[in-house]
Amino acid sequence: MLGFTLSKINLLIFVVAVFSIVLFFIYGFSGILIENIATDYIRIHAQDAFTLIGSPSLCAAQVHYLKDSIESGSGNTGKGLYYVMEIKKATGKEGLNKLIFAIAPRKTPDQYIAAASFDTDAELRFFDFEELTSGGSISVNETGTILDPQAAQPSNAYVILKEVNLGETTVYVIPCSNRQGSSCEDLMSIAGEEAKGEEGFNCTFVSATEED
Repeated sequence: MLGFTLSKINLLIFVVAVFSIVLFFIYGFSGILIENIATDYIRIHAQDAFTLIGSPSLCAAQVHYLKDSIESGSGNTGKGLYYVMEIKKATGKEGLNKLIFAIAPRKTPDQYIAAASFDTDAELRFFDFEELTSGGSISVNETGTILDPQAAQPSNAYVILKEVNLGETTVYVIPCSNRQGSSCEDLMSIAGEEAKGEEGFNCTFVSATEED
């Protein structure tokens, strides 16, 4: 009887151990899959920016609407990894600027899981708004901006705008939203007045992409 009981206990321990190992590998594989999808996703944003900046147009703008979450399946259910996207400036090679696109889990925004970048001779400017619905107070910096699709006031989109003046290229990154009555086009106009006075930006969207 004792031997039978011990064999049952050993079998239970074995089953629990196997189940734990399977869960470990499933969790690890899911994490790797999410990171690969995030890498592909962020590369698309960087490539689109690279193409826009390199275009012959003297003034061009493009708006990108972000996914609610990074998901291993198709669609945009909002049930995957909640994330933040940081778009920022760093020093590139030979005195150029480096434009970086990076994704991090929303719970750990300092731990990037995917990033893509490229060097450019353009000057880089980044906007931040106190209120995405009306603009509120606005600030411009040369460091970067963070987009959070799951925030109470979600910044689930951004405008990237290139302007050439007297041979000098300036790129502006403007966070915005298509929710809660917000308009990316309105916020671009507000940013233009902040950057250039009443003249503003003399260009409109060249295209719009929903949930890249």
